[in-house]
Amino acid sequence: MDLEQYIGKLESASAINWRENSLDSVKNIWVNINQKTITNWLVIDKNVNNQIIFYLARSERFTGDLNKGILLIGNTGSGKTRMMKSLSLAMGYLHRFRFLIYSGNEIEKAFRNETEIESQLTQKMFGIDDLGEEHNKVKVYGTDINVGVEVLSNRYNLMIKNGSLTFATTNLTRAMLLKKYGARIDSRIDEMFNVFTVTGDDLRKKITHE
Repeated sequence: MDLEQYIGKLESASAINWRENSLDSVKNIWVNINQKTITNWLVIDKNVNNQIIFYLARSERFTGDLNKGILLIGNTGSGKTRMMKSLSLAMGYLHRFRFLIYSGNEIEKAFRNETEIESQLTQKMFGIDDLGEEHNKVKVYGTDINVGVEVLSNRYNLMIKNGSLTFATTNLTRAMLLKKYGARIDSRIDEMFNVFTVTGDDLRKKITHE
């Protein structure tokens, strides 16, 4: 086996097996998933909604990098978590890999050994809801660590190693993420994610008023 064959074998073993789906079928599945799982589902942000559909279809109309994950930034109640859960379900249905989603607080508890999600952290796909809500410092075996830095660093290394993808939502702006995690991690966020800002009214208030 020559070097090119060896590298090709490694890449094929680690790559995510994307299935081919037409854009129309992906759009229909995306709409159906949202309508069946979300009461009073509304298209929150048309641009972001369309980009997720293009991403799921592996379409050249996607404006970002199909080899990266997705980070949704937006205010509280903008629908980011709903989008992320629907994205996971669609991934499972279309590409046979539904990633699990953990909140920043749940990940922090895992580092404190209160829960076990270590095996999930090494999966080819992993979801983080409310990235940045975890405390800056957590004491683990007597050592202070920044949980967010640890998780993002580990996921970045897995992306480099085998193309693993990470998906996340956050209420923090890019400036706030930079302040919380530092320049090195902020740079890796750009390498790991297609970053989209979700705009629109607070859906929780809107549904309540209706």
